[in-house]
Amino acid sequence: MRIAMTADEFYPAIGGSPVSTMELSTAVAKLGAEPVVITHAYPGQPAEEEIDGVEVKRLNGFVIPRLNRGASAGLIYRLHRCIKYGGFDVVHGQDLYSPMSLMSVHSAKKRGIPSVITCRSVHESTGLWKLIYQPILFTIRRTNRVIAVCRAAKQFCHALGVPPHKTVVILNGVDLSKFNPSVDGSPMRERLGIKDEPLVATAIRLVKRKGPGYLLTAFAKVLKVIPDAKLVIAGWGPEAKNLEAQVKRLGVGKSVFMVGALSKGRVAELMAAADVFVLPSKIEAFGRAAVEAAAVGTPVVCPRAGGMPETIIDGSNGLLFQPGDEGAMANAILRVLGDEQLVKRLRRNGIKTARKLSLETTARRTLNLYEKICEEHV
Repeated sequence: MRIAMTADEFYPAIGGSPVSTMELSTAVAKLGAEPVVITHAYPGQPAEEEIDGVEVKRLNGFVIPRLNRGASAGLIYRLHRCIKYGGFDVVHGQDLYSPMSLMSVHSAKKRGIPSVITCRSVHESTGLWKLIYQPILFTIRRTNRVIAVCRAAKQFCHALGVPPHKTVVILNGVDLSKFNPSVDGSPMRERLGIKDEPLVATAIRLVKRKGPGYLLTAFAKVLKVIPDAKLVIAGWGPEAKNLEAQVKRLGVGKSVFMVGALSKGRVAELMAAADVFVLPSKIEAFGRAAVEAAAVGTPVVCPRAGGMPETIIDGSNGLLFQPGDEGAMANAILRVLGDEQLVKRLRRNGIKTARKLSLETTARRTLNLYEKICEEHV
């Protein structure tokens, strides 16, 4: 089966959508499918290449700076030609908010190719927002199915007006070959110069909606109780300078390490090195990083919002806090750092949860969906 996977963001971009596209494409390739990732060109990269057994086509055209979204007639034209002459059995738009994904659905419809698009986010869906989403909804209705990465994302799609029968939940998978209890965190502690001090960590894009500022405020509260605690923030984004300024204002510079974007292997080491991993976002659909940390065996603290409570059960395999409440976040962190029995329970159950969410399972379910819509399309 030959699959066009279309996305505005792909390697070397970081974030949930490009990582998910990379992992899903390599996973379905290992199962015998023939995925082709179609994305826009990044400076200095070849028009065509192969990454981990996956063919990648990068199309030239104007891209909106910082947003990394294609927005030119030339780019759309090249995308349509790729779909038209690519010999694809299925077109899979990787992100509801990706213009390339949306345009590929229209192209597939025009050429009689079944299509799927993935909803990876949960946002407001009432009032003015519902009007803004109308163009997206028009495109969604042209697909054969919408994949929601959690039940909350499915409910979001329904609120927009997507028919329930068109939406199927397929949870994101975790690469258990990279994230597992055997990962050694000591090299990361050594590189950072952190010995036995309590270590709090996160790995997120540094944008406001991911809540890094809330985490810094919460960590300042943690330091009042545990003065030798350390915080490592891995990731990059437009909020980096603001966060550096916030660190200075809070006077926590000696306790906070901002290490920039890390490779997948380094992120796994950081998670293994940490005593607690925090996802400070106001809302998350799936929260991949939290499940990856759980897979490594590190207790996780996450917001009680979006799809997080579907995967992380408060007090069983993680702790939940009210999103945006720095005090509640700080208290959850302190609970983990001060309760060995709680840590053992969270670690044990977190590993069990992650094992049920393997990348291979996600890939098989996705391939089964492709086959189903192809059969229906005949």
